[in-house]
Amino acid sequence: MNRIVFVAIIAAVLGFVAVYASLTLRGNGELASDSTNETKSKKLSGERLRAYIAHKSPKDLPSFEFTDGDGKTRTLQDWKGKVVVLNLWATWCAPCREEMPSLDNLKKYFNHENFDVLAISMDRGGLAKPRKFYEEERLKNLELYIDPTTKLMFKLKTVGLPATLVIDKEGREIGRLTGPAQWDSSRAIEIIKKALTSGQ
Repeated sequence: MNRIVFVAIIAAVLGFVAVYASLTLRGNGELASDSTNETKSKKLSGERLRAYIAHKSPKDLPSFEFTDGDGKTRTLQDWKGKVVVLNLWATWCAPCREEMPSLDNLKKYFNHENFDVLAISMDRGGLAKPRKFYEEERLKNLELYIDPTTKLMFKLKTVGLPATLVIDKEGREIGRLTGPAQWDSSRAIEIIKKALTSGQ
């Protein structure tokens, strides 16, 4: 076989594989990038959300407190009537830092009066480090919240960081995920839409 023809065939095959891989990834639950859902972090596959555990029935949560960016004590009751994505993270946690822009995008995507994202920092040094991180990553939609005692991790029985709980309008846990994920993926959008329409 002519060497030039052989090289051309190999190039064509590799080109087909690249296109197929690209289309396959787009079908794995990720939204096409646009001005609304453009993630600054490395692309976290929507496939990671396959590890999301949706409970057969809602689970009651223990009462707990945390602090907002103004130093005010808050509780989950302040969000009753809303679907909440509660994320525990810390600035020293690399996977947490990677997924935060997608959480910021998730809140922007819905911009819904019946929905919110509570990203609660576990940093012990107060709000300075989380606030600096928000500024560096230009996170404009997420509010600052913190639990410097880190007791919330034990109360919610999370294993490591990041940990994310999806909470219904009655303040009950309806699902959770341990580890990072792309929260502005189409799979994540589906999870939240289902929570918002449930019980209506």
